[in-house]
Amino acid sequence: MPTKNALFDLKAFWVISDNETFLQDCCVRGFHTQELSKLENLPAQSLIFSFCNDAAKRTFELAKRTPCKQSIFCAVHVFEASVKSALYGLDLILKSDFNGALQKQHLVLESLDTYKQFHLKGANSKARVVIMEQSTPYAMIKEDIDGNFIHSIAEFFELHYAHMNPQSPCPFLFNGHLKIAGILTVRRKLQVPPDDDLKEALQYLSQKVSHQTAILTIKNNTVTSFKVNHTEYRELLKRAAGPRSLKLTEFAVGVNSAIGPFIDYCINSQMNEGISGVHVALGDGSSGYHIDFLSPDVTFSPFQGGWP
Repeated sequence: MPTKNALFDLKAFWVISDNETFLQDCCVRGFHTQELSKLENLPAQSLIFSFCNDAAKRTFELAKRTPCKQSIFCAVHVFEASVKSALYGLDLILKSDFNGALQKQHLVLESLDTYKQFHLKGANSKARVVIMEQSTPYAMIKEDIDGNFIHSIAEFFELHYAHMNPQSPCPFLFNGHLKIAGILTVRRKLQVPPDDDLKEALQYLSQKVSHQTAILTIKNNTVTSFKVNHTEYRELLKRAAGPRSLKLTEFAVGVNSAIGPFIDYCINSQMNEGISGVHVALGDGSSGYHIDFLSPDVTFSPFQGGWP
């Protein structure tokens, strides 16, 4: 494991899961493993991979009654509940620079304390984001892991603003266009009846985005276009996002630069969204899909007059 990962000795962590095949593969890789259903308390240090909602619920029940713990939670089931995806996520975790990522979150927080307007620049990307006064980002600082904790893996690698309540003011205003390297799709609540055609359409779109040029255009927090190799997919996004439609629900800055060379955007993995750069999202994941648009080649810097 890279020595740069100074915060944790992840090989000392137990890998916990509700999937026996995944645990067998982890055991071959030298991890201590345990089935989630057989635990009465969490180990002192653990990486937990859930393959279903019940496993996620049990994880947090165990966390409540385990006073001494350092637990990192990976919700495989809301992205792609496959052994392949979980092993891919584990590999990226091992390659991640936790210490460097937290330091970068700290630097972004310092910048947000001073500035409220930022420009985003990169290959085929030009945008501007305004952070509203009194808005507070979701971010992790070193003190969050000094004691006992259970945190989602995503918290280590991104700083973000969320707009989950449509009745409240959005904490950011985004205008411009981004080149998109990959998308992620999340559905936390199953549709009844299931819409398999929509699921397949999003999977097809994800594959296209990972291999072809994709440009997302946004005006006043609303997606006005998403073209992949000159084909427009705005209506598909509108259908997938549900009642939240084409209004942005998230703006985030990723800080996990170490995984850049190893990213596979064809895999619907939570680890992908931590890649350095920025991402925006549609939908809330409950009333419709939550769809992340990842733009790793973009720099995020203070806006000090003039269009970038």
